[in-house]
Formats: sequence, C-alpha cells, structure tokens
Amino acid sequence: MKLFRLFMILGVSLSLIMSCSKKQEEADKLEKEMMEGSIDTLIDTTHIVDTVAIAAPEEVPSGPEVDPMPKQPTGSGFTVQVASCEDETYARYLVDLYTTRGYEPFVSEFSIDGQKYYRVRIGVFENSSEAKLLKQELADKFSLSTWIDFIEF
Repeated sequence: MKLFRLFMILGVSLSLIMSCSKKQEEADKLEKEMMEGSIDTLIDTTHIVDTVAIAAPEEVPSGPEVDPMPKQPTGSGFTVQVASCEDETYARYLVDLYTTRGYEPFVSEFSIDGQKYYRVRIGVFENSSEAKLLKQELADKFSLSTWIDFIEF
C-alpha cells in the first residue's frame, strides 16, 4: 500500500512538472518573439536618432526646403506632452515620428535662463478625460511616459 502511494505521488509530481515545463517553454518562446520585435523597433529608431544627432550643422537643410515646426494651435484646453528637449532637430524628428504614426503633434517653445526648450505635444482637448484617453493610448502603444497639461493661448 505504501509503495502504491509512493508511485501515485511520483506520477502526479512528474505530470505536474511536465505540464509546467511545456507552459514555461511556450512562455519563453512568446517572450523571445516579443523581444525580437522590440529589438527590431529599437534598432530602427536608434539608427534614425543617431543619424539626426550626428548630422553636422551644415548638413541640416535650412531655408525654404525645411517645413516650419508646427506651432501650437489657438485656443485653450488639455494637451498631452510627449517630450521636452533642447535640440530643435530632435524635436523636429519627434514631430515627424508622431505624424507618421497618425497624430497631429505641435511644438511650443519656452526659455529658462536663456536656454530654449521645445515641448512636443499632441492634441488640444476641451476636457481632461479626452486627454487621459490619449495619454493611455500612447502608454499602451509606445510605452511612453507622458503628462497632461492645460494650455491657454
């Protein structure tokens, strides 16, 4: 009888270990696929950012060929700020990036102690709940840490 119990316990233990092992293999495979997709995205983005950051000032187009930076719309409301940066070229890159992703970003400029900053923002909403929806969408799609601001023009 004791021998029978021992075989039963061993049998149940082995079946649990085998099923957990299969689940772990499936989880590992899924994680690997997700990470490979994320790495591809990061490589592409990093390449673009590095190219923009490395460009010498004389290589950056200027004059009539360069589209003006989209300015903040008129009125007041809630907006989602995705970045604030000192480099206008990087701000332009972010505007282009979010435009290709289907958003309508704009840039507002401000200075602190003589240093100019470029705020890259998306949307102007009448109420905060609409801005919160966009904030959540950006967090879900792009893992962005953004914040909501109220602006008046």
